[in-house]
Amino acid sequence: MRRHRPALLCALAVLTTVTVVTGTLPATAEQQQPDKRTQIREGLADITRNGAIGVQARVTDNHDSWTARAGSAKAEGTAPVPRNGLFRAGSTTKMFTAVVLLQLVGEGRVALDDPLSRYLPPGLVPDADRITVRMVLQHTSGLHDLARDLPQGEEFVRTRFRHHDPAALVRAAAAKPADFPPGTDYGYSNTNYAVAGLVIKRITGRSYAEEVRRRITVPLGLRHTSVPGDNAVLPGPHAHGYIKLADREDITELNPSMAGAAGEITSTTGDLDTFLTALTSGKLLRPAEWREMNRTVATGEPGARYGLGLKHRKLSCGRTVVGHTGGIPGYATLAFTTPDRSRRMVLSANLADWPADPGIGAPLDKVLDNAFCD
Repeated sequence: MRRHRPALLCALAVLTTVTVVTGTLPATAEQQQPDKRTQIREGLADITRNGAIGVQARVTDNHDSWTARAGSAKAEGTAPVPRNGLFRAGSTTKMFTAVVLLQLVGEGRVALDDPLSRYLPPGLVPDADRITVRMVLQHTSGLHDLARDLPQGEEFVRTRFRHHDPAALVRAAAAKPADFPPGTDYGYSNTNYAVAGLVIKRITGRSYAEEVRRRITVPLGLRHTSVPGDNAVLPGPHAHGYIKLADREDITELNPSMAGAAGEITSTTGDLDTFLTALTSGKLLRPAEWREMNRTVATGEPGARYGLGLKHRKLSCGRTVVGHTGGIPGYATLAFTTPDRSRRMVLSANLADWPADPGIGAPLDKVLDNAFCD
């Protein structure tokens, strides 16, 4: 769910050389530069050379949508990643959780600047009188990240089918020293979204997963998106993810309750593209709540800001995109769109190891640039 290596749950424009043959006219600059599809396909291949077994992407440029793949679905196989195959979407789940809570804000059932103590049982979060709903959605609560305390390495492989209770995870994380006083800084913490899930249940009487289905996946017809809970199986064609110990271990099957409202959703590139389109076109949130979702704070990373479950990234060409990244053992995800929806990209890489090789970051950023920049 986090990008940082210790946490369990955390495109270069290539110019071709043109040979000028005597008696022919020199190629134009436009002819010398590979088209966008070629650049993205080259970028996907680069991702597989830097820590991924395979990768799939869905790209939309105005009304032109297409998919591309590189690598393979399994480490010891040659079959490609299935087109629109299922994958664990990691922290892109946070967008879904935030939308549910913001819909409840629009219904007048919760206020963003209310303290958590109004919605959570006493003692669950020691600082509940000072931490607001907005702070947990915006990662400004200071709460210790529960992902730091989840099993690692061989212990994770042995225990990966274990059920994790969200309240127990929150209680354990909140008992740790805070990273900073509430509201004074930004610090990405999966505990925040575990808390958001508990707030949703307290308000509605139903789990965040039930609310995601009622409010998002069923109305939008996201037939391939699920909130699996304790279900460890990807129920359809998919690529496999791995962790490297003494040998490479296939960890495709795991109990995603360890990620919960912060990162358990499984989906496809097509479904996440539909979700991004609905989100930015006003089908999921009223204008007031959409504005709140886009009230951002600096994250400390160049060009990156965070709203309420929504990342804003300023690319090398100056264009800003919104969406989210995702990481969970075996998989890495990018899901971004321009605010006007004219350009979109959803990408899933099935990894050779977890945490992902740091070298995968630069190739992912290059593909993102190539998808959105001219």
